[in-house]
Amino acid sequence: MKILVLSALLLSAPCAHSAGVDGAIKRLAAAPGVANASWGLSVKDLAGRTVAQRNPRLNLTPASILKVFVTAAALEKFGPEKTFMTGLYYDGKISNGFLNGNLYIRGGGDPSLGSQLIKAARPLEEVFADWTAALKAAGIRVINGAVAGDDSAFESAQPGSWAWEDIGNYYAAQPSALTVNDGAYRIVFKPSEQVGGEAALLRAEPAVEGLEFENYMRTGPKGSGDNGYVYAFPGQRRAVLRGSIPQGQPEFAIKAALPDPALFAAQSFGAYLTRAGINANKKPFGGSPAKDADLTLVTETESRPLKDAVRVTNKRSFNLYSELLLRHLGGGSPREGANAVKMFLAAAGAEVSELKLADACGLSWRNMTKAETFTDLLRYVHGRKYFPEFYDSLVYPGDPDATGHVRNLGKGTPLERNLRLKSGSLNGVRSYTGYLKTKKGKTLVFTSIINNYSMPGSAADKMHEDLLLALYNGY
Repeated sequence: MKILVLSALLLSAPCAHSAGVDGAIKRLAAAPGVANASWGLSVKDLAGRTVAQRNPRLNLTPASILKVFVTAAALEKFGPEKTFMTGLYYDGKISNGFLNGNLYIRGGGDPSLGSQLIKAARPLEEVFADWTAALKAAGIRVINGAVAGDDSAFESAQPGSWAWEDIGNYYAAQPSALTVNDGAYRIVFKPSEQVGGEAALLRAEPAVEGLEFENYMRTGPKGSGDNGYVYAFPGQRRAVLRGSIPQGQPEFAIKAALPDPALFAAQSFGAYLTRAGINANKKPFGGSPAKDADLTLVTETESRPLKDAVRVTNKRSFNLYSELLLRHLGGGSPREGANAVKMFLAAAGAEVSELKLADACGLSWRNMTKAETFTDLLRYVHGRKYFPEFYDSLVYPGDPDATGHVRNLGKGTPLERNLRLKSGSLNGVRSYTGYLKTKKGKTLVFTSIINNYSMPGSAADKMHEDLLLALYNGY
C-alpha cells in the first residue's frame, strides 16, 4: 500500500527531495485514518513551479476554504473600500406630523448592520437613533401604516443542499439583503445539576416576536461544550431545541439563526420607534413596496468597508458573510454569483472545468473542487493590489481574532511568524490553504484537502503542522 501511495507522489522542485518534506508526506499518506482517505495536495512557489503534489487535480469536497474563492472575487470586483447602503424610505404623504403610508427599511446587503463581529460596526440601537432623528426632522410623529423590512435586493433562501439540522443554527443563517445582528440571536439555558437532566429554557436575546420553543435540551458533563441544535426553518415561528449544553455554569447560551431577518429588523425598529414616541398603527411586516410606489428617501446608512467583512469571513470562517458576498457578486442572485466566481477563477489562471459551487461558504457537501485550483488562485492574488487586505484576513498561529482548531496550528513553532492560512472542516473533511514563508525567505502557496479520513481532527492538524514545518525547513 505504501508503494502505491508513494508512486502517485510527484515531486519536482529540488527541495522536495529533502528528507523532511518527503518524510512528512509519507507519514501523512500512510497514517492510520488517512491511508484509505482521498487526499489532494498542491504546493507551488510564486512562479508556479511545483514543490510538492499528490493528486492535485482530484475532485474533492473543500469545506470552508471555499470562502477564499468568494472573498478574493469580491475584493477583485469591488475593492477593499467598497461599502453598501441601507435606505429608509416611505410611501404616501406627510400631513400635520402624520405619515399616511408605510416606512420601508430597504436592505442593500450590508453585513455590518448591527454586527457584533465586525469590530468597528455601530450597535443597532445607534443606527436606529439616527433613523429616528431623521424621521423627526422630516416631520413624522405618527405612522398611519407599518414599518416594513424589504430584503428584495437578494435571493435570500439558504442553499437546498444544506442539511436540515443545520438550517436553524447561526452558522446556516439566511443570507438576507436586510441582515442585522449577524443574522443570529441567543437562546439562554439553565443547566441541570444532574448530567442528563433537562436544561431549562430561560430566554432569547434579543427576543424574537412570535417565536415559540419546544425544548428537549439536556445537560452534559462539565467541559462537554455546546452540543445544542436548533431545528427550525425560515419563516417558521416554532423552533425545536435538542442536544446538550455543559454542566457547571449558572447560564449557558447557544446561537440560532433568525427565522425571518427582514421581519425581525422591522419589528426591532418599530419597537424602538414606539419607545422614542413615534407610533405605527399597523403591525410590522417583511415585504417590499408596490412596483409603482412613489418612494421618498429619509436617510441612508453606509456599511463598514468590504475589507472588514472579508476579515471576519476568513478569520472566523463566518458562513453568512460569504453567502452575502456571493449575492453581491451576482447582482442578488447566488447562481449568477457562482458564475461570477468561476469567471474570476478562470481569469486568474485556475482550472475550473469540473468546479461545482453549491454554496459560497463550504457548508454543502455538493461543492467539488481541486487542491490545485486554490493554489493557483492564491498565487494570482499575491500579485493584486488588494493582497495586503486579503493576506490580513487569513489566520496565523495564535491569532486572537480567529476561532476553531486552526488558530493553534503552528503555535510555538517557526510557523508562528511565517504562516497565513484558511482552514475548513466538515465531518470527515479537513482542508488548508494559504501562504508559507520558508526559512530561506521563499514564499510557498499550499493547499491540502482530505476527504473521508477517520482519525481525530486534532491529529490531522498535527500532521499538517509537521508537513508545513518540513516545507519551512526544506525549501
